Amino acid sequence: MGKYGIVMTTFANEQQAKPVIDEILRCRLAACVQEIKIKSHYTWKGELCHDDEDLVLFKTRKELYPELEKKLLEIHPYETPEILCVDVENGSAAYLAWIDEQTPGK
Repeated sequence: MGKYGIVMTTFANEQQAKPVIDEILRCRLAACVQEIKIKSHYTWKGELCHDDEDLVLFKTRKELYPELEKKLLEIHPYETPEILCVDVENGSAAYLAWIDEQTPGK
């Protein structure tokens, strides 16, 4: 497993995502955050749902994942938010060094 990860979550819209993104960046739990408009299809409480959402990707060091997950669970507006960490196997050495600089943490 690599040292870096991309943590994914979704929000109903940009207005819902922005305060969470700002808090994660303020806490230096992620170096960079990207927002992508998506269409989500899923079953929730027995009903089929088809919603427009914002997919948010947090670029971070995996050792910060427990703290990042805890913070997301504290401030995320969803009852059961998607929080997934995808391992980054490889990446540009300069970019990965920048992630280290931006997330000094542990």
